[in-house]
Amino acid sequence: MLDAVVARPRIALLAAAVFSLAAAASCGRQGQGSGSPKQEIEILFRRMQAAWNQIFTQEGTGEYRMARLALYSGERETKCGKAAGGVHYCPEERLVSLEQGWADSARHSGGARLHYALARTLARHVQHELTIDERVAKAAESEPAKKEELLRKREMQADCFVGLWRKFHEGDAPPLDLLKEAARQWTEPGGEERLRATADQRLAWMQRGFETGELNACNVFAVPQEEAAPKAAPQK
Repeated sequence: MLDAVVARPRIALLAAAVFSLAAAASCGRQGQGSGSPKQEIEILFRRMQAAWNQIFTQEGTGEYRMARLALYSGERETKCGKAAGGVHYCPEERLVSLEQGWADSARHSGGARLHYALARTLARHVQHELTIDERVAKAAESEPAKKEELLRKREMQADCFVGLWRKFHEGDAPPLDLLKEAARQWTEPGGEERLRATADQRLAWMQRGFETGELNACNVFAVPQEEAAPKAAPQK
């Protein structure tokens, strides 16, 4: 049921390729000179999605449907509930909500906190687009005893997708070692999220996505449980 990462038909490849070139050109033009923090985040978000469009095109996965970005202050209501601080993804709207104050703090803290937050949130969007969320939910419903294992594997896959995005990203972006450090901080005490997979498991899959540059290499669901949690590779 979850032995294939790709679920979409091979359609709209020409349109996808045209979009990728147009998006990259647009980002390149807008990236000249300094802009407002809001503009810089929007440009980064478009470049990230241009990378995913390129991945979908290369893999023959079908059309990449872009997520939308909403920058807000304080709180924001979405179809998935209230977003308050940090970054949130609502699959019902294909919406990434980013709180402006949090984003400013992340930008000024250095490292790769903002890049990792957006990359991982877009990874969740990609999982939704590939119907992975839907299939995980159905598998967990039919075999409740495997729910935790399925959710843990989904987390590892999301970080594999972060590594894959970094492989294809054009423009300024932190090196992989800084993204790995941001990933560790994400789940430390006082971090943004509590995950089921360990940091070493997630970082190992991030490395795998980066090194292979292939979507199917992130198919953690096809890997036996004892092999799905490899030791983290040395940082590069």
